[in-house]
Amino acid sequence: MSENKQISRKDFMKGVGVTVAGVAITGGLGGLLTGCAPEAAADTTTAPEWPFPYKKLDPSAVEARAFNGYKEMGG
Repeated sequence: MSENKQISRKDFMKGVGVTVAGVAITGGLGGLLTGCAPEAAADTTTAPEWPFPYKKLDPSAVEARAFNGYKEMGG
């Protein structure tokens, strides 16, 4: 025998609210946990020289690098 159970609008909205709150909290936990991770080892003892030295670029090499980067990243 099947039982025809009715759910009120109020109960439905409570369930939706609990579900949305759960998803929001779960999604926020990922960002919170990455903040607790140990810092990456970065050499901060020396600052880079400023201004950076000028290097002449080959326009055709720059063009090829830009084109390949655009194609690899999907435009």
